[in-house]
Amino acid sequence: MADASGIKVSGLKASIKALQAIGVPDAEIKAAGTAAGEIVANEARSLVPVQSGALRDSIRVSKALARVSVSAGNSGKIPYANPIHWGWYKRHIKPNPFFVKALGYTREEVFKNYYAQIQNLIAKNTTTGKEE
Repeated sequence: MADASGIKVSGLKASIKALQAIGVPDAEIKAAGTAAGEIVANEARSLVPVQSGALRDSIRVSKALARVSVSAGNSGKIPYANPIHWGWYKRHIKPNPFFVKALGYTREEVFKNYYAQIQNLIAKNTTTGKEE
């Protein structure tokens, strides 16, 4: 099973600076991360237990430049999000680590997707305007 801390990308900040240096817009860099995060989010949506659907529908991907986060619970608006995921033994709620499972199941796909998107951004921004 995957580590709950997520996927670490060594040299990400330097890579982002290099992408910016060749003219890649921040919005396109964010979109690449968001698309990779959506892979995990979609898998988590398929694994989360559903009664009303509120927890499933609250799963979101951040749109930050140097970090991708997938979260659920709308920052405390769904108070049972953490107990469902991590469990609450005093209340006899068994853990259902749907995020950890989702990350474990999709880890390789996330890497490949993000890498391919970054490669496309590099290719698109290094060939544009250089044809003379």
